[in-house]
Order: sequence, then structure tokens, then C-alpha cells
Amino acid sequence: MASVDGYDFPADRWYDPREHLWVLPEHPAADDDAIINVRIGIDALGQHLLGEVVYLELLEPGPEVLRGQPIGSLEAEKMVRPLVAPVSGLVFAVNPAVRATPRLLNSAPYDAGWLLRIRATRWADERRDLLFGEAVTAWARSEIEANAT
Repeated sequence: MASVDGYDFPADRWYDPREHLWVLPEHPAADDDAIINVRIGIDALGQHLLGEVVYLELLEPGPEVLRGQPIGSLEAEKMVRPLVAPVSGLVFAVNPAVRATPRLLNSAPYDAGWLLRIRATRWADERRDLLFGEAVTAWARSEIEANAT
């Protein structure tokens, strides 16, 4: 796990730098073109920048979404914002615990606070737009500097 100025970034996840979302491949495939299931959530720095989350709305399972399309919205003490898909695919599960208790996004962003699961249909191509490994640390440092007050 990478830790940057007290913000943790688990090494097994990919990160969407535009949206502060993490993407965890649940069944990594040997074949890069395979359709895989991913779990999605908000990273620790993103949830800190939002402040305490008080309301969360997520899509119901069933729709196909494209990367960049809305998958929900949230209301936090510092802002109201849409949540957009970091990958394309079929939304097949939504976390009922985070729907009932949106503050899980703040208290357990990488565990109980996950948002939804998508059957990623363009993983091989779209993961190129996500950060992984060493790139996450450099990006996190840059984001922390940019948001320092």
C-alpha cells in the first residue's frame, strides 16, 4: 500500500485521476481483452476533499454505462457532485451498506465504502486512462500540493 501524506492508496487498485475513483479488478484475466468484474469506490484523498458525505444516489443494477457517464451523485459538506463511470460496462451490483450509510465513504473508502460493481467490457483499452503502481504516488503528491490551503 502506498501512503502519501497520510492518504492510503492500496497497490491492488487502479485510480481515475480525474474523478478520485478507484477500480479494483476482482478477477484479473491473463488475456487483456477479457471482460472482467471490477469494484469501484472513492479514494482516500477524494473523500477527504469532499468532506463528510451525507447523501448518495447510485444507479440500480442493470444498465450499461460508458466511461464518463453518470452512475450516481453524492452530497457532501463541501460540494454536491456527479459520480461518473471510470470504465464502461454493465452495472451489476450496488453496495446496499453505503446506500444506507453514505458516511462509509469517509470511514472505510476501500472496504465497506465501495460504491458499485461493473462488468468492464473495455478494460484492456480503458485502463490505459487509469493510474497504477508508481504513477499513483506521483499523482497523489501533485493533487495534495494543488489542493493545499
